[in-house]
Amino acid sequence: MKLRTLLSLIGSGRLPVLLPMMRLVQSYHRLAFLAAGLASGILRRLAGGKHTLDELTAALNADPSMRDGLAAWLQVGTALGELRCEADGYSLHGKLARQLADPANEAAAAFVEEVAFLHNLIITQTPQRLGPARPFSLNDQDDRMIAQSSRLAEPFICEAIDQVVPRVGALRLFEIGCGTAAYIRYAASRNHELTALGLDLQPGAAALATQNVKSWNLAARVTIETGNVLQRDPQPTFDVATLHQNIYYFPLERRVDVLRHVGGFLKPGGRLLLTTFCQGGGVGGEVLNLWGAMTEGCGRLPTAEEMVAQMQQAGFVDVRSRSLIPGEGFYSFVGVL
Repeated sequence: MKLRTLLSLIGSGRLPVLLPMMRLVQSYHRLAFLAAGLASGILRRLAGGKHTLDELTAALNADPSMRDGLAAWLQVGTALGELRCEADGYSLHGKLARQLADPANEAAAAFVEEVAFLHNLIITQTPQRLGPARPFSLNDQDDRMIAQSSRLAEPFICEAIDQVVPRVGALRLFEIGCGTAAYIRYAASRNHELTALGLDLQPGAAALATQNVKSWNLAARVTIETGNVLQRDPQPTFDVATLHQNIYYFPLERRVDVLRHVGGFLKPGGRLLLTTFCQGGGVGGEVLNLWGAMTEGCGRLPTAEEMVAQMQQAGFVDVRSRSLIPGEGFYSFVGVL
């Protein structure tokens, strides 16, 4: 760049805008590339070793006419520093790409996909959907991806589970919206006499949970079913019911009825544990609040005070709230029937 061109940019006032904009754009491109690489399986394939362009084309079942397109996509990853291109093939290069391709970081990888595919959709399309009143639907999200990404909060939710699951004694658990069944697994490991029913509205999540329960050798103690809790006839057979990160799947005005219905599955003295993001947290919580407000059949996030009041209206007593992630608006609520 000539000095005259640089001075012209500075003098025009455009440089202070262009520099941060380009950094922002590169971060966006990196997120989009990593999400696509994870969703397609390419990053995990490259984590196992170097692959040529022809090998990757075959692995993706790509039409031969799209070979140049795949090469161009891989070159984007190379330009971002996440891939390395050598004469004998492509490999992972970036630290973040290697970390996300590690199965140990499955929840973080799923969250990257969630941000790129779902958050991007919600944030960019909301303004144009307001006029014609076109809310999003649950079909706009990948239920298996959401079930995996929600596990980022697992350490905090497990801490909340400790409040309602004693280490000894027979206990019957009903988990509504069980996702991957990770929290049932934790509860079962904490109390070896515990038995559980996990219910999930999304067939993909329920299938994943069933697969996990079998692999964890818990099939004799844990049953997973697909269905809507509101369509089940409540029988007071459970000691504890849990709702983790899903109260916003119900409209605000219906939540008291939902909680009252859930109470019908509990024995007298049974406890409900509810964990959720509430309003007033960080950006992640605000995006979730937007998703709830803009998705058909769902609703905005509650405030912590609203959640306590709604549990009380549903018949629960001694309702207590606890901040699980300070500054993020993530709470647990426990009430006794």
